[in-house]
Amino acid sequence: MKIAVIAPPYISVPPPEYGGIEQVVYNIAEGLKSLGQDVILFAPKESKTSATLHSYLDAPLYFGLDSPEFEKSFISELSSKYAYARAGYEKVDVIHDHTLSTFRSNIPTVHTVHGAATDGTLRQCADISKLKNNYLVTASKRQKELYLMLNPEFKFEAIIPHAVNVREIKWSDEKEDFFIFVGRASWQKGIDIAIRTAAAAGVNLVMAVKMKEECEKEFFKKEIKPLIAGYPKNLRIELFSEIPRSELLGLIKRAKATLFTSHWEEPFGLVMVESMACGTPVIAFRRGAAPEVIVEGKSGLLANTEEGIIEAIKKVDSLKPEDCRTHAEKYFSREVMAGKYLDLYKKVTSKK
Repeated sequence: MKIAVIAPPYISVPPPEYGGIEQVVYNIAEGLKSLGQDVILFAPKESKTSATLHSYLDAPLYFGLDSPEFEKSFISELSSKYAYARAGYEKVDVIHDHTLSTFRSNIPTVHTVHGAATDGTLRQCADISKLKNNYLVTASKRQKELYLMLNPEFKFEAIIPHAVNVREIKWSDEKEDFFIFVGRASWQKGIDIAIRTAAAAGVNLVMAVKMKEECEKEFFKKEIKPLIAGYPKNLRIELFSEIPRSELLGLIKRAKATLFTSHWEEPFGLVMVESMACGTPVIAFRRGAAPEVIVEGKSGLLANTEEGIIEAIKKVDSLKPEDCRTHAEKYFSREVMAGKYLDLYKKVTSKK
């Protein structure tokens, strides 16, 4: 098949540091290529892919994520219009859009819903649900449920979990004496809970935290710095700002467990899959997609409260790194994800 994959215009594919959507887009494109498909990727110019790359504006010209909202909307609309027009010119069989564009096209179009149900995404999904030959996909059952709770008229075609390139991720059963937190400096990601529970459990904590946007810097200064300052002096707490992906995976591989302590219901949580691929179990709240991603007692532990997280930290040595790795290989490799999307493409194109 000839497939157009449309990425957002802000961050290169794959992302140099933080960028969950871009990581998923990269693995879909590369996974489809490994299955022998003809893939066109629409993404920023710095992107690196084995697919055919059609780039958006040069880096000095396009807007960043911290630009005003109207500028981001403007460049996103321009980029999507270009991608859809070029996809038509290239006579692709199917479009896979990761921007929730609502442009009308005669080409069957799959839309992956990446985020939470905000006012903006709810409007976009409502518009897409009304379009012929347009199909919505979620990454988890819980994500689908939360959207349908807000609008039962949404039409979802499939649930396809996100994935990583498990083959390129090295894993280890030799763990060092620390736990790790990975995420943005925001209330949603629960960095405060990770610090409190690790301190209460009496363990060392390493944090890899994204703090580029002003709101993230402000949150960290007001809410997180005091918690770090109050961490028990006999324990180690270490902070990394955004680091290269290879270094981040190296940290995760050596950690006893990843603390996935989000306050909100995560639609998926790619770091859980990356952690398991590293042979590192995940300790998470029993909310969002976590119960779908983690096999409790095998690849991680689930809890309902902060006290439960503390107890899980104390029990984590009972889990085997090889079980984590095996779970990631079986369910969350990019080959598995690409195969599911390819089946979906064939299904929707047969409806024409």
